[in-house]
This record gives sequence, C-alpha cells and structure tokens, in this order.
Amino acid sequence: MSRFFRLIGLLMVLGAGFSPVVAQWLWDDPFMVMQAWWFKPMIFGGIGLMVLTSILGTSLGQRKIKSGQPALGVIQSIQQTGIYINEQPEVRMTLKVSRQGRETYDAELRSVIPLTSLSQFQPGSVIPLVVSEKDERKVGLDQHGTVTQEHMQELLNEKMMQQGIAPEMVDIARTGEKGLAKIVDVTPLGNGSNGNIKLQLKLSITKPNGETFEVTTQKEIVPSALSQVQQGHIINVFYSRQDPSKVALALQVQEQQLNQLFSS
Repeated sequence: MSRFFRLIGLLMVLGAGFSPVVAQWLWDDPFMVMQAWWFKPMIFGGIGLMVLTSILGTSLGQRKIKSGQPALGVIQSIQQTGIYINEQPEVRMTLKVSRQGRETYDAELRSVIPLTSLSQFQPGSVIPLVVSEKDERKVGLDQHGTVTQEHMQELLNEKMMQQGIAPEMVDIARTGEKGLAKIVDVTPLGNGSNGNIKLQLKLSITKPNGETFEVTTQKEIVPSALSQVQQGHIINVFYSRQDPSKVALALQVQEQQLNQLFSS
C-alpha cells in the first residue's frame, strides 16, 4: 500500500511540474498554471506523500520483522536512501542470508542505522538478523539478541560440514574435551578441497589435568588461517574423550572466513 501512495505522490509532483510546459504550449502563458490555487498544494502534497510513505514503510517494516527466526547475513552492498529519521540515515542493504537447514539466499533490508554504527555495516560484514515467519525474504536487524552464540555456532558447524568437514570432527568440537596443543611438526600435503591447504600436524596436547600426549593428524586449513598452524605455535584443540587421537582444531575465525562460509 505504501508503494501505491508513493507512486501517487510522484505522479502529483510530475504532473504539477509538467503543467507549466503544457500551459506554455497551449496558451503561451506558463504563469497561468503556476499561479493557480492548486499548483503549490499539488507539489508540496506530492512531496509530503512520498516522504511520509517512505517513513511509514520503514517503520512498519521494522515492526513486522522485530521478531522471527535467527539468521546471519553477509552485506553485499549498502547505500543510503536519502531519508533521515531522528537525524539518523536510512540505508538499503543487499544481503546473503544463512539460516539453519536452508540454502543461502538473497534478500534486501532497509533500516535506520545510527551514524556512530555505520562503520560496522560495510560490504563483507557479517550481521545478525531476524527473518519473518511468513516471508523469509523479509529480514530485519537483530536488535534483541535473537541470534545467540549457540545459533552462530550451529550455523558455523553446518557450513563447515557443507565445506567438507567431517560431521565427527564437528561433534568433537562441540562435545569434546578442551586442551592446549603445541605444534611439534607441520608437513604440507598439497591442496585440499574448496581451495584449502592439506597439512599433516604432529601435536603435543596437554589435558586440563596436566597430562600430555602426542597425536599425528591430517587437517585441511583455509589459507587465511595458515599463519596460526606453524611449528612451535600453541593452539586450542578439542579431543574425543573416547579416542583422544581424534582432534579438532579450535583456530581463530577471521571475518574473511565467515564471509566466505556464509556467502556460499
């Protein structure tokens, strides 16, 4: 409905603006129209209708998607619409949206962003979202903590499995025992899947009780994380309680990695 009234407002402005040209052509007197009682109300009314419907459309859109299903979005593009509400700019973002159990899909979001927070909304940034229960294309910013750390981890685990990480390793990372590992030796084994690098790692792992044991394991590492798995480095790991030789690495995830995972 807001689009309909915005169109009416645009037609009113265009009609009023074009009418002096018609008057000049028909009667050789453009001021005849410009001095008419309806000319200014038609222009200002049309402008007001467009501005009000834009503001109301934004406000109503925010209310419709204030709550919903948790999701994560990767910003593909962002631009200001030229509308300000309470001196804060409205922006239009195109997004890649990831939800648990769904394929990644495209969506668009219009939202008012405080000027002090604009730097956090750049192409490539990963942002928490809520998705409408009725229409998954309608998304909003998560302003109430709907996307918890658990939701993010579950989505991350799902994406990692889609990238070829064994479900067993994901399960160990979720339920295994946490330990510290010193990288004793690193042997490159060539290219892995999805552009990853395959390595053979010899690890000396220290359990929480102080006991140590050694494990030799093969892992595929994304290129941006290669600097974290160098000989002599100390990293966090998770190992299976039933079989400590099965180890999952707990490397720091960079925003670039998140971007790649949630855009695919």
